[in-house]
Amino acid sequence: VVSDAAADDLGLRVTPFELAYDLSREVVVEVDEEPFDPEAEAERAARILTIRSFSNGYWTTEWTVFSEPLFTTVPRPERLQWWREHFAAMDDKRRVKDKSGYPEERYIQLPGWLQLLLDVPWQGRLLEQAAGLGNLKAHALAGRPLVTTLTAEERQTLDQRLTSPLLIQNRYGNWELSSPDTYLRATFGLLDPEEARQITAQVPAGALAETYDSVSALVGLILPTPEERVAFARRTSAKLLDWDEAVPWLIGTGSHGLDLLLSWISTRGKGEADAMARQVAAVAHGPGMTWFFLDMLATKAAPVAEEWLSSHVGAALAANLSPARAEALAPTLRRLPVAELRALAPQATPSTRKVIEGILAEADAPELPAETTWWVDAAATVPTGVEVPIEAAGLPPLVVEGHRLSVAQVGEVLRALSTEQAHPLVAAVRQRAEVTSRDRFAVAVFRAWIASGAAAKQSWCLTGAGWLGDSQFVAELTPLIRQWPGQSQHQRAVKGLTALRNVATDAALQAISGIAAKVKFAALKKRAGEAMDEIAAQRGFSRDELEDRILADGGLDERGTRIFSYGSRRFLAFVAPDGKIAARLLDVQDRPTGKVLTSLPAPNKSDDQEVAKTAKAAFAAMKKDLTALVKVQTSRFEQAMIQDRRWDPADHARFIAPHPVLRRLLAGVIWAIRDGDGTLVATARIDEDATLIDASDDPITVPEGGSIGIVHRLDLTDEQASRWGEVLADYELTTPFKQLDRPTFTLPTSQGEKLELQGIPEGKIPAAKLIGAFTKHGWQRGDAYDSGVYCIHYLPVAAVGVTVVARYDGMWMGSLAEQEDQQLHEVYIVEGIQDGEALGWGDSWQTEKLTKVPWRRLPAGVASEVVATIQQLSS
Repeated sequence: VVSDAAADDLGLRVTPFELAYDLSREVVVEVDEEPFDPEAEAERAARILTIRSFSNGYWTTEWTVFSEPLFTTVPRPERLQWWREHFAAMDDKRRVKDKSGYPEERYIQLPGWLQLLLDVPWQGRLLEQAAGLGNLKAHALAGRPLVTTLTAEERQTLDQRLTSPLLIQNRYGNWELSSPDTYLRATFGLLDPEEARQITAQVPAGALAETYDSVSALVGLILPTPEERVAFARRTSAKLLDWDEAVPWLIGTGSHGLDLLLSWISTRGKGEADAMARQVAAVAHGPGMTWFFLDMLATKAAPVAEEWLSSHVGAALAANLSPARAEALAPTLRRLPVAELRALAPQATPSTRKVIEGILAEADAPELPAETTWWVDAAATVPTGVEVPIEAAGLPPLVVEGHRLSVAQVGEVLRALSTEQAHPLVAAVRQRAEVTSRDRFAVAVFRAWIASGAAAKQSWCLTGAGWLGDSQFVAELTPLIRQWPGQSQHQRAVKGLTALRNVATDAALQAISGIAAKVKFAALKKRAGEAMDEIAAQRGFSRDELEDRILADGGLDERGTRIFSYGSRRFLAFVAPDGKIAARLLDVQDRPTGKVLTSLPAPNKSDDQEVAKTAKAAFAAMKKDLTALVKVQTSRFEQAMIQDRRWDPADHARFIAPHPVLRRLLAGVIWAIRDGDGTLVATARIDEDATLIDASDDPITVPEGGSIGIVHRLDLTDEQASRWGEVLADYELTTPFKQLDRPTFTLPTSQGEKLELQGIPEGKIPAAKLIGAFTKHGWQRGDAYDSGVYCIHYLPVAAVGVTVVARYDGMWMGSLAEQEDQQLHEVYIVEGIQDGEALGWGDSWQTEKLTKVPWRRLPAGVASEVVATIQQLSS
């Protein structure tokens, strides 16, 4: 039955003590007048209490889940005593021995509001009660319903005693909790809203981002409104510190704090994320929670979200969901009987109704006959006994030759995905299935695996799905791969790279290449680079040649433009001379008019609202993709100049010159035309027709057996550089990196045949300056050893098959601000293209098997860049 609750109703079912976390809510609690029956209480405890646990690798935390509010009134003393004894008895049963045979104390951790009821000496004097409440920090607020009868004298006493500051800065400048007095003032009704605002306003923006086990986002609960509490957490970057803070935050902030709560859950370890999510799931049952649990499907707490959605279909159908979130609900809806779905469809909200209608239409499609010959042959060797964590009935249809696969056939496909190489059945389905159908199916498979808990032994759900995936699969998986290492999921990210390899489309390879070029996790970046090298080798290309062949174009036409329609208005998108993505309005003759736009405008009354909304989103997505492409390609082509990379003329004419983005981005770049011996015979630029022309605008022909490269400033005479400068100025062309105006350097006159670079800085160099210089000039950091210490940066030079190495004192993998100044010990060249593993710490012992070579091996342009890097360290 569809819930009749409001679409934004969170459906909270909590104790009145938990409601007291919200200072803007007046909470009155009746006293329990029912006779106490120990046997009935024991039966109730067995029915409503579940003990769950999680381990962080060091200790095990056991915690409680109640299927209904434990208390709805102030419990009688004998009832409280019974629960004290009950939990103590459960603790006694949990005293176990660890792996070494030593006793390990395990205690059930109770939520703060329950600890408050059980531990505070409510029969004691006022100050004893205050001391007990103070031990619970923010959870003291849950005691508000029990301290409402203070006399004027008691209020004065507390007002005079509770004066210690809530937050202070320690000697390192970090904020920490100083005293619970402010929480107590709020509990006893002594805290003025303006006082609370002053207390929280003293914490600077972002000051709580790195605070551990000290200042929780629950500090914000002292503020008078939910909006202010959320704003405090956002401004200071505060977060929750423990699993039992999730429900207080939910109650204190309502729907305003849900997105922050989800972000905190997503960054916790799997066990604690599960605990926080289950605490929320146990108390929140309304339609307004649906989007929260749908988005949770992408986190480590996905199994909890899956359970909540399956048990709250009625609430979900009453929620106002975006089309994307309604689509995320589809797996839950597909598991319902078709007849039930037909009955529910008219009651659902619009976006969800549309999804249901789509599912019903899918159900009407004919099934593939079980006796189909190709199917029978391909399915003959499908492995049996495979543990599949996904319900086939919850997946979108896999349409093959106009027929959808039956649930049993989908089960066979799922088992076939578990093999290391593409199974014949998977290959047959990929060949025959509609691309959009198999792409959608593949996305659903890997999403369902995540929702099931993403067990590593079943990661074939991710890698195998790649064989059926296409553009949507790539688009949805790629950002997750970039995020996973930051969530302690490096191996999952590596499996994601394998899935992209299995997709094997240009878009999939572009995604891998993008990760190899730029991602903040070094190990993932390295693995993506290795994957690109392996794929290139399999296809008979160098990595550079492969990357030339898979460049994205963002849907731009051969002129480098793309039209976006609003119905009544149309806009022309293009790559501006500076490499940025822009647009202009088209007039009735399709001529660009008006100012240059960096984003498409909001629709007006004359536009088709849905068409315009789609176009605006498509432009934003294209701009995001192409902006990232421009950044990566700018760096790549600058390195091509430095490394003296040379293109086969046919490859340059096919992949570089006509590319709709590169032609604009590289319009001001001067190219070197060389003959078969490598001698520079001409220089050129790419014109608007993708033709190579010289400084006089005459076409250039590359000699037989010749090559094309990007000319380095050292290869030009002053006269040539000046002439090209005038040409670029006349045509208002710019270069994305320094070329004609690039500073040049030569090796020291004393270098000769010496193997170590002469004239390196002798003093200490700030760590940030050293890393900044190497990073700016394209050097790679060495591998970290012994507690995460690295001592080298290196620069592979593919053109001549050598690697330049710079060795310094060494830094650990941490903040540069905390690193000691570095001494640069030596800079030298070794034979071959070496990586961090081969170079180790770069000292003579670890490189004894490598051959050092003289500096004359380096091309003049590369030598200039190396000296430029070292000069930057000296400046």
